[in-house]
Amino acid sequence: MLSVSGMAGEKAPGMEGENMISSAGKYDLLWDYSEAAPSANPDRGLSYSSVVNDAEGVKNGLKGIKLNSSGWCSFEKAPVAGVLKLTFGPRSGMNPASLHVSAYSGEDTRQVTTIGVTCEVRGLQTQVIPLTAEQNIIYITRMLNIETVLQRIEFVAGVQETPQPCEKLENLLKEYTPDMRTDSLGKEAAYFIQALQAANLKGDTTIYLPNGVYDLGEMVLTAITANGISIIGESMEGVIIRNQPDYRLESIDKSATLRIAPGVERTHLENLTIQNALDYYKDDNGRAVALWDQGTKTVCKHVRLMSHQDTYYSDQEGGSKYFEDCEIHGTVDFICGDGNVYFKNCLLYCEKRSKNGEGTDALTASGAGKDDKGFVFDGCTIQSECPVVSLGRSWKKYPKCVFLNTRLDFSAGEFRLEGKGIQRWTVQGMMALPECFGEYRTMDQEGRVVSPETNEVTFVLGGKSRTMNTILAAPPDLPLEGRR
Repeated sequence: MLSVSGMAGEKAPGMEGENMISSAGKYDLLWDYSEAAPSANPDRGLSYSSVVNDAEGVKNGLKGIKLNSSGWCSFEKAPVAGVLKLTFGPRSGMNPASLHVSAYSGEDTRQVTTIGVTCEVRGLQTQVIPLTAEQNIIYITRMLNIETVLQRIEFVAGVQETPQPCEKLENLLKEYTPDMRTDSLGKEAAYFIQALQAANLKGDTTIYLPNGVYDLGEMVLTAITANGISIIGESMEGVIIRNQPDYRLESIDKSATLRIAPGVERTHLENLTIQNALDYYKDDNGRAVALWDQGTKTVCKHVRLMSHQDTYYSDQEGGSKYFEDCEIHGTVDFICGDGNVYFKNCLLYCEKRSKNGEGTDALTASGAGKDDKGFVFDGCTIQSECPVVSLGRSWKKYPKCVFLNTRLDFSAGEFRLEGKGIQRWTVQGMMALPECFGEYRTMDQEGRVVSPETNEVTFVLGGKSRTMNTILAAPPDLPLEGRR
């Protein structure tokens, strides 16, 4: 990395150029992202994992370093005391974002010390962090689980600028509460909320829903909090429980239509549709969960889950969930999470990734716990409006996912399981390499086996890799009827 040094008011060596800020006392460590792309300035003391360069009006209109689960940047500043100015914001949504700033004590020992954490912000803001002369090798990551864009970094030498106290952010979510009023809801939604409130107080209760649209509006995280609650609809197509959060509130943990609270047991959902109608195609939006399942012993029969990214989120290590004759619609990672989840005779429907139909979909993002079995799909059907589909990608911890006796149905559109970075599975991992990704007897519409005899895939993550044959074989002593 280039060490930026020099006297106040002078340009540091190697920093000449149209983007240099030459005001007295300033050391401009980076270019201004509003002026130039990072690739145009490769030698200005910065290392980073990835960048975004959104067009105006897309997301928050931010350009800069992309800080997601694996995103970071680091650089070496001048050996003088001063203030680090960071201009950043959440890439999308209205969830708060903040930055974590550390310093290495030396390039050899790589011992890292936390310097400070910025305030939580919504939208683009500039925050300051004081630095001593000795804190030279700086490392920046996001603090919260919100994809963040770092748009500009500026070091102001010798300026005594005290960071302002953090202001408490207003909660913008219209979140379900156990005692919420239902005056503003339609009669169907009000009936459902009132029935759920009563069921949550005593547990072991069945709620029957006649055909109708139970529209929760912008309300999110409507929760089942007691054991043994069953919600039974008149028909899967006729009973629709839906919400439509503001598109800026996209997230995996803030957007859910229906939530099964942590540790809740024996939830039974049947003959209904749960839809998160967040506008996915507006500004290339993201995560919108239909069912966030933090419980165990969950049973879903004849349930249709409608959304795009992260439609079903299983979020309870060691939890057990069972789906039979269900439909799950989505685009990216639309079945994601951990636990032991068994899908029997379900339809997995891949929606278009983008308005123009381009892009690829990923059915699953497994992040199983060490003792979890992960996702098992048995006798399920895949339909797709997207031209290239991945059976899944690894997410975190010990990813495990297998597809048994899967049928590829091309009636919704032609698609394939191979493409750039996809060998039936996504090669690039997220946070972890897969423990077990497998496929057995994938068939076409006529029942002909179309899975290859072998499919050796080398999965990669950072500098690590793992190679496995993802085609499973039946034991030689398995009876023919067991082979289906």
